[in-house]
Amino acid sequence: MDISYIGLILSLLLLAFPILIFWQLKLKLVKQLLSSFARMIAQLALIGIWLQILLDKDNLWLTLFWVLIMLSNAVITLRNRISFQKKILMPIFFMALGVASLIVLPWVMLVVIRPQPLYRSEILIPIYGMILGNSMNSCALAMERFEGKLSDNWKAYYTRLSLGANIWEAALPAFRQAMHISLLPRLLSIASMGIVSLPGMMTGQILGGASALIAIKYQMMIMAAIFSSVSIADYLAIRMYLKRRFDRYDLPI
Repeated sequence: MDISYIGLILSLLLLAFPILIFWQLKLKLVKQLLSSFARMIAQLALIGIWLQILLDKDNLWLTLFWVLIMLSNAVITLRNRISFQKKILMPIFFMALGVASLIVLPWVMLVVIRPQPLYRSEILIPIYGMILGNSMNSCALAMERFEGKLSDNWKAYYTRLSLGANIWEAALPAFRQAMHISLLPRLLSIASMGIVSLPGMMTGQILGGASALIAIKYQMMIMAAIFSSVSIADYLAIRMYLKRRFDRYDLPI
């Protein structure tokens, strides 16, 4: 069922409630709320026009071009979000997210869904968006936790080195903690999915007219793809960062 433009405008009136709450608590967030929603509306409108052109054309090169744009934007967003070691993070993020995408997305498209044509943009673009968005957020969290654990425990790191450990062995506890912290919330979310919460892809499919069983299958597939991509991207990002973070004497740069 479609939403009319009048209905869409009426839905935005719900923002009166958070504005009233901000006003009552004297939170200086009203301006940011309005500007954020204004940016969202403008960006989604422009992206909607572009995606409609992309979907109508259903061209392989246009689809691959847009995938590259999505990946590049994710890398830039990550680099801007991280406040440490910005010089070395750009290629690390690009490689980690790129490799994870090259492993997971072709498997989903070529082996699992097998649309005709295989590069069918109306399927590839939304699926890649979900995979990339989740991988980007998890990668940022994993990198922040890894750097934080290292910075908080340099004494333990140097102690392991002095006892004969190599750089991998000395940094492994921080590596494990970063991976655990970044992946555990996703596992808890997956475990509660279906009864506690109805996930977005499943809800969208049902609202779009698909049967509940088809929606469930798609949701299972996308969660497996997302978690696999997240795990690969986090692991590769930290491994590559570990090599660039230290010099040949295993000392931090």
